[in-house]
Amino acid sequence: MAESRGTLKGALIGGVIGATAALLLAPKSGRELRGDIRDRYATVQDRTKQMVADAGNKTQEIAKQVSQHASGIMDKTRSALSTAKDEVQSWKDENKAEAKDEPKQEQKFN
Repeated sequence: MAESRGTLKGALIGGVIGATAALLLAPKSGRELRGDIRDRYATVQDRTKQMVADAGNKTQEIAKQVSQHASGIMDKTRSALSTAKDEVQSWKDENKAEAKDEPKQEQKFN
């Protein structure tokens, strides 16, 4: 992710520098040159805004997916804990019942 961001940033900066150099070195009048620079600047600005918007949308999408995944994990964990709790309670109840039955059985044999 960091590499692609650095590559994108480098390409954008390189493109701006190259376009500016081409405009400055081209044989044009000052008025035409300023107009071309203004147009190129507007184009780069629009592209940058679009890239930022796309990155924001992608970030929101990923955050939503992570949230949904985390909610699913929490639900599964709650379910597993509830099942384990029920099984432990059932086991305790069975042991209590057996403990109550044992003294009665001993009395019968005495």
